[in-house]
Amino acid sequence: MSRTSACLHRLWLSLALLLPFAAFAGNPSVALFYGNDLPWDELRAYDIVVVEPGHVADPKPHSDERSSLFAYVAVGEASADRPYLKDMPDAWKLGENKDWGSVVIDQAQPEWPAFFVEHLVKPLWDAGYRGFFLDTLDSFHLIAKTDAERARQQAGLAAAIRALKQRYPQARLIFNRGFEILPQVHDLAYAVAAESLYQGWDPARQQYRAVPAADREWLLGQLKHVKNDYGLHVISIDYVPPEKRELARKTAAAIRAQGFIPWVSTPQLDMLGVGEVEVMPRKVLMVRNTGRNEYDLIETSALKYAAMPLNYLGYAVDYADARKPLPDHALIGRYAGIVVWLDQAARAEGPALIAWLERQIKEGVPVALIGEAAFLLDSGKAERFGLRYTPSAAERTTLRITHQDALVGFETPPVFDRSGFFTLQAQGGQPLLTVTNAQGESQDGIALTPWGGYALNPYVLVDLPSFAGSIRKEDGGMRMRWVINPIEFLRQALHLPQMPVPVTTTESGRRLLMMHMDGDGFVSRGQFPGAPYAGEVLLQEVLKKYPLPATISVIQGEIAPDGLYPDQSPALEKVAREIFELPHVEIASHSFSHPFIWQKASNNPQDEGYHLKIPDYDFDLRREIAGSIDYIDRRLAPPGKKAQVMLWTGDCNVGSDALRMASVLGLESMNGGETLISRTDPSLTLVSPLGIPKGDYFQVYAPNQNENVYTQNWTGPFYGFERVIETFEMTETPYRLKPIDIYFHTYSASKPASLKALQKVIEWAQVPETMTVHISEYVRKVHDFNHLVIARTPDGWLVRGRGELRELRAPLTLGYPALGDDSIAGFRRNQNDQYLHLADNEARIRFSPKAAAQPFLHSANARVARAQHLRSGQGSTLVLSLHGYLPLKFVLGGVDDRRCTMTADGRAIRPDRKVEDGLHFSLRERDIDELRIECTQ
Repeated sequence: MSRTSACLHRLWLSLALLLPFAAFAGNPSVALFYGNDLPWDELRAYDIVVVEPGHVADPKPHSDERSSLFAYVAVGEASADRPYLKDMPDAWKLGENKDWGSVVIDQAQPEWPAFFVEHLVKPLWDAGYRGFFLDTLDSFHLIAKTDAERARQQAGLAAAIRALKQRYPQARLIFNRGFEILPQVHDLAYAVAAESLYQGWDPARQQYRAVPAADREWLLGQLKHVKNDYGLHVISIDYVPPEKRELARKTAAAIRAQGFIPWVSTPQLDMLGVGEVEVMPRKVLMVRNTGRNEYDLIETSALKYAAMPLNYLGYAVDYADARKPLPDHALIGRYAGIVVWLDQAARAEGPALIAWLERQIKEGVPVALIGEAAFLLDSGKAERFGLRYTPSAAERTTLRITHQDALVGFETPPVFDRSGFFTLQAQGGQPLLTVTNAQGESQDGIALTPWGGYALNPYVLVDLPSFAGSIRKEDGGMRMRWVINPIEFLRQALHLPQMPVPVTTTESGRRLLMMHMDGDGFVSRGQFPGAPYAGEVLLQEVLKKYPLPATISVIQGEIAPDGLYPDQSPALEKVAREIFELPHVEIASHSFSHPFIWQKASNNPQDEGYHLKIPDYDFDLRREIAGSIDYIDRRLAPPGKKAQVMLWTGDCNVGSDALRMASVLGLESMNGGETLISRTDPSLTLVSPLGIPKGDYFQVYAPNQNENVYTQNWTGPFYGFERVIETFEMTETPYRLKPIDIYFHTYSASKPASLKALQKVIEWAQVPETMTVHISEYVRKVHDFNHLVIARTPDGWLVRGRGELRELRAPLTLGYPALGDDSIAGFRRNQNDQYLHLADNEARIRFSPKAAAQPFLHSANARVARAQHLRSGQGSTLVLSLHGYLPLKFVLGGVDDRRCTMTADGRAIRPDRKVEDGLHFSLRERDIDELRIECTQ
């Protein structure tokens, strides 16, 4: 920013390909971020983002019609790291800004405008920037000491800006101050920015300060002149300490009240501050200290147990290793909180972890500490966290519970460890579990604290003895149980706000239903008359009998001429072609050789023990993925239809290299996870998260598991897959944790008992209200979940995503969603929550104490492609476009057939029946381009 105010030198930051002026209703939202680790997902909440281009490898992926990147450009000065400085004649370097070590450029040089455009702006334009934040417009004051000198410098500045606009007429420019030259070039500006209207930074004293009234009034006069007389947007950039988030909000509100665009951050502009909107962070940083590589994260407690509750609460998870340097930039605004779950005692990383946590807590980031805590308690620094700790006494004593909150004893009662007992009090906190010994000494084993909360071993999970009836007997039974309710504990410990959050389980108010098949056993002979291939039985008894959207895969090495059964290949390929011709079938690959352990297969390509023993084949990742897809597209897929999905095999613990290859090929990919909750294993520890990060990629887990685990690795009982219904029911209530995914192998069609079980599951799944999707759609929803951003606006919420995920969940306490915005088609209330149906990739949501008297979509078995709410003096109209896979079924709320008329593509329709929440309709069509509901008052 301006050198004269000495706050913002570095290189102005931020990003936001400018939209046309008329595209914004009122002021656009603006963020400035020039740190080198940009929170891209969160920054998409802003219409304009100013960035330091040296910190952005490629701006093009981060600019679209919603959010635009602007490049910082220093006009009046050049720092030593600027590559164009060496090409600049020495005669142009008239002075030095000693505070920043930069050169002051002579703006009066005749060749300067051309040089400015060619050497400073053109490289940025070629890179993809279409907006520029012009800084140091008043640096000429450092070298110009007379009115005549100042006039020449101002004329040179104006000439450079005109040259820029002449070369690039579409460029949008934000001036940082430049009040002296505005009379000459204000018509070329999009906006004008200035620092420190209410809160500023004193560089001499290195401290924050309130702006003196006289300084504020002068600047206020300048900015009002810019806004009122020139009609330009005005941006005020103020500075507040990270830990004073409420002051930042009040400062932004004061700026907004003046009609200006606020951005309140730190002087370094490397933090997500508060602006016209405030990002509500949807990511949680999980800190662990075990695992050697990306394949080992799957075994950490952080991923296995804590990630799923956070996903349910609407949060994506990033992971950090405490043994490596932890993020050193401000996390406030970027992360909703931090969860520390160490699986082994901290060693050398302990002191650094404590210091890092102290900083995060000081800056206002909530922290939840789970499990191992000796690194903190034995450090002598527990008091800094408000914990009064005394090491364990030598003797063992009787322990008893003297206080237990309702959150404790969730799946099993607490257990005691007499040998490890120590006294601990959460001073100023709220104990949830207090255990007391015979001497009257107490231990707050679980507590909420001012900085977050903790749940210490052994009060987190209990490993129960083995028992009969478990789905996976080879594991000795599913024995882990939660002592604390993890969902409610994390909600409270991380101080998670009440707000709308995205869900991957639901769309249009109905639970998602999908079906996918791994290709194993396609060649198996069915135990039916004539011994047909299992693939044939699948085609006739499942796919044709139940025409639900299904994602079906084959293993190339099973059915291809170059596979294990070349003599049977013609017959097997014929069946596969018939399956893939079905319109409701989505085509997938299950690899070439079905790797059993991906890491070992990759590390030992010549070892046949890690994949099917196909003659003359060594493991090759490209052949497994790209090769198998090419085989399917060439030999099996019908014209105009190609494979869309890669379904991982074996242990499903693939590396980022495999995920990268699938992504480059334009494939969605899925599988993995261990969701096996059942009546005999009723624990949330058996519900997996949405997936697992691998490098720059994210592996999406299958929502639940296949018949192999329900049949004890296909050893029987072969009807065992019917128990997946228990899993579906237990992931629906009391929390809807997962969609319904009927996941099986081809060999389920090879035995009468397994086929009957599969058919029973499919028939059960068609009874509840659902919305059917293909696997590729679900995978895209999960990726959208990970990146979707929610921001608080002055009167509600802003949601921006990729358009794949179209459902939010919000607490009833927020009120009823207002239906004036066409991005909201309707809502469905359910117990303590409500589902909101989105019709676009951006939504602006407001809530009201009362429901609006107008029609809305309560629920449907189809996607909302468009919604439009129209109001007039005579009444209200709702126009929807619905697209589904099955004959349409939907419920309309806020209507009755006495004052409302309903038409579907011009044809009058009437409801089947009146249900509790509205009117229920059933139609033959699967798509309606215009569903019109017109209601009179």
